Amino acid sequence: MTGLYIHLPFCSALCPYCDFAVVVGREPEHERYVEALLAEHDALRWTATYETVFLGGGTPSFVAPALLARLIPGGAAEVSLEANPESVAPGRARAWAAAGVTRVSVGAQSFGDHVLRGLGRTHRAAAIAPAVEAVRSAGIEDVNLDLIYGGPSETAKDWTASLREAVALRPTHVSCYALTIEERTAFGAAVAADRMPAPDEDALADRYERAIDVLGEAGFEQYEISNWSLPGRRCRHNLSAWRQDDYLGLGIGAHSHRAGHRWWNVRSLPAYLRDPARARAGEEHLAPRARAEEWAALRLRLLDPIDVAELSARLDRDVTPVLQRLAGRGLLALDGSRATLTTRGKLLENVVTGELIAATVGA
Repeated sequence: MTGLYIHLPFCSALCPYCDFAVVVGREPEHERYVEALLAEHDALRWTATYETVFLGGGTPSFVAPALLARLIPGGAAEVSLEANPESVAPGRARAWAAAGVTRVSVGAQSFGDHVLRGLGRTHRAAAIAPAVEAVRSAGIEDVNLDLIYGGPSETAKDWTASLREAVALRPTHVSCYALTIEERTAFGAAVAADRMPAPDEDALADRYERAIDVLGEAGFEQYEISNWSLPGRRCRHNLSAWRQDDYLGLGIGAHSHRAGHRWWNVRSLPAYLRDPARARAGEEHLAPRARAEEWAALRLRLLDPIDVAELSARLDRDVTPVLQRLAGRGLLALDGSRATLTTRGKLLENVVTGELIAATVGA
């Protein structure tokens, strides 16, 4: 399976927690950037057929639909587009559908206006439902709602209310992410200067468990650490990346992977526009052991039971003893030849992965 990721960095405003490669405004450069994306793709001579396409950012919905349409290859089974509620309108949604978009991910983040203000978002909660309705009315059935928990103005009650309001809109998919403080962001600077407290880890854990409960009760299946879907509506593009399939990334800051070879692009928009055919900023070739460790880390994030024999074969050592130890600490559930993260294990997935890999080093 091969995926195509296209990074569109343009935003109407910079969120204080965002560490992605983004720029504010720059509407006159949108068309030039699309031309650069096409030039980069041509220079790479990537001949695979794309089964999934993901237009991410930034705010792809901030870019004119006619420009987005130039970027979408035909034949993909799933074409996802990220959108902020304030940039979704019926006409735009119809144009996305005509261009081949099959799935829209709406950056709702919260259904509390004071929480949205605390996160530095420019939209208000009242814009979310009309955005979802516009997408559905255009014939795009798959709708994801992105939510962030742990914001500086959020209470436990606010988070529960956001989950319930999200469910009431009947999306096919929900993604829930803990607020992460990145060093190079406005929130990072505020925390470093003691102007803002870092999110409380215990509160984040409580919010996460609440998401598991509310979304589970509403019929959503948790298939990855941060992602829930209705049956049969998982995001195929993200699943492909978590399974170590090949994918091509275009645009500033984009990453690509092919058979253990990974490379990534410059984050500077001017540098990218000067020579998109030479946008590569770095690369690495994963040794077999490193690739096996990455496979284990990614596979554990997927919550379908993992086959112990396959895990042992990948890491070239019988992992049963370490899995039994982790199960004894309540981090894993073992059912014969299969292992699954428990709720506690989901919260401490990095600990599970770290101990599993450490126990098999030197195999």
